[in-house]
Amino acid sequence: MSSMVNYKTFTKALTLFCLFVFLYTIIPQKYNLILLILKYTLIIFVIIILMMYNKILSMNQGDDVQPQTKPEFDIMVKDYSLDSQMFKKQFNFLAETVLSLSSSISLDCSSAIYIIDPEKQCFILQTENNNKFVESIPVSNPLVNKFNKKDKKLYQKDSPEKWNEIFGHQNWRGSECAIFCPIILSANTVGFIVSMVNHFTDIDKKEHKFHNELGSFISFGINTLGVLEERANSEENKSMILEVLSDIDFKSDNQIIYNKFKFLIVSMFKYDRLTISIKKESENRREYDKGLNLVIKVIDGDKDLFTEGVDFPTNGSLHGLPVIKGKSITASNWQETYNNLFRFSSAESNENFYKPILGVPIIVNQENKGSIFLERRSKTTFSKMDEVNLSLIGRVLGSALHWKNEYEKIYIDATHDGLSGLLNHQTFKERFQDEVKRAERFQHKMAIMIFDLDKFKKVNDTLGHQYGDYVIQTVAKIMLDNVRAVDVVARYGGEEFAIILINTTAVMSNVVAKRIVSNIADYKFSMDNIETRITISGGMSEYPTHTKKMKELIEYADQAMYETKQNGGNDITIHNSQ
Repeated sequence: MSSMVNYKTFTKALTLFCLFVFLYTIIPQKYNLILLILKYTLIIFVIIILMMYNKILSMNQGDDVQPQTKPEFDIMVKDYSLDSQMFKKQFNFLAETVLSLSSSISLDCSSAIYIIDPEKQCFILQTENNNKFVESIPVSNPLVNKFNKKDKKLYQKDSPEKWNEIFGHQNWRGSECAIFCPIILSANTVGFIVSMVNHFTDIDKKEHKFHNELGSFISFGINTLGVLEERANSEENKSMILEVLSDIDFKSDNQIIYNKFKFLIVSMFKYDRLTISIKKESENRREYDKGLNLVIKVIDGDKDLFTEGVDFPTNGSLHGLPVIKGKSITASNWQETYNNLFRFSSAESNENFYKPILGVPIIVNQENKGSIFLERRSKTTFSKMDEVNLSLIGRVLGSALHWKNEYEKIYIDATHDGLSGLLNHQTFKERFQDEVKRAERFQHKMAIMIFDLDKFKKVNDTLGHQYGDYVIQTVAKIMLDNVRAVDVVARYGGEEFAIILINTTAVMSNVVAKRIVSNIADYKFSMDNIETRITISGGMSEYPTHTKKMKELIEYADQAMYETKQNGGNDITIHNSQ
């Protein structure tokens, strides 16, 4: 990196030298004193430039003599990445989200995030969810270099000494396994997420892919912070935008995100009408039909027929122009500048109150997904600074929507069973704990059901595992179709399912349970022209009637389920506490 600095300094010195030479040639001879000063200055410059050039040559020769000492990571990280308090806050928010998602896929998984310190040439530990990681790792560490670049697992037994440089000296069993996911900033690796499990069999292909997605998620977040640092023209604007980003709950819906950005725009701009529109894609079946219309998500200021939820054509509309062009548009009188366009559609009134306009695209993952539009009644045009600020907000809103989309994909992978689409075992237990706390607070009752498919092994053995997978998926759908949205449905194990019915009793829930049992028994399972029938057995317990402890509630429901099986299956049994 020092060589990079010297090259820059040398270039600047050479440029300055050329400037002095130019001045020396054009100044008239009558200015003898100035020419004399320039002459001696040029002599000094020649000496300095020769010394700098000699130093650069010696440094390059030194690199040629000892190429093995050059670390594989030769990176510079901009000061904004983790330097200011605002960016630390936002980075910590991203890091906490990533580590939370990592923990949700497996309690046995320990994860940490490292970011490079260019001066120390070390990766510095930023945060971790388990006290198992060392504070710093040299960038020359061969394992980090190797596994950060390859989509592979690192096994403790293969390199125990190098493993200890990352995880410290502990009593390792030899079965431990780790995955590295690089964090990329401006095409450079500036850090990594490392996740470690106690046994290599605990990481399957799905979980491996999931951890790689976490690396991409935080990389995108850091890059967005970089764009914000470069383009925000004041600390106040930067602070307000960061405040909005930090306040976003990825579990909320997109409308809440739009509304947060509306309040941000209200505080930064003067206008008579604000409109935020997004491509309408949900019901378009054909690929080339996507994005033909925009739907209005937010308005502020003047009200007219075009309000939230109304859609309009992208082509031929003023508000669709930033989406088509992919860049900002501005005009002091839009009807003169864009006289071939309507504001929204040809159906609107010819009467128009607005003249100055400013519109920018909302860019999500390099695709123009919508527009932010400001309109004024007065003749006061929008300034260049307004255009810069609104363009930045459009980009940051696009980043927030992309973060949310990525979070949803990662969250679903982490919390849902890949085959059935239901909550997985770990997430079910977490939700169960939350529901117990809620029921205790509001003095509600809950019904807990455990179901197990009858003679499912026979289906797998005779019809094959693909048929068994089809049965699992179909049973999951039947269960979801028979409960409310507030209820919890999970795949508890291989052919086991768990359901929590909120704010109800076991007796009242028995109707739902019996309906699930009968619907499964009546269903004609058919795949590849092969039909079969299958039944299911269930057991039920009630909170807090039987117990307040989660573990015991599951045990009681499980015992009742086995009682059902002993009685022939295809039924539901409520736990008897007598």
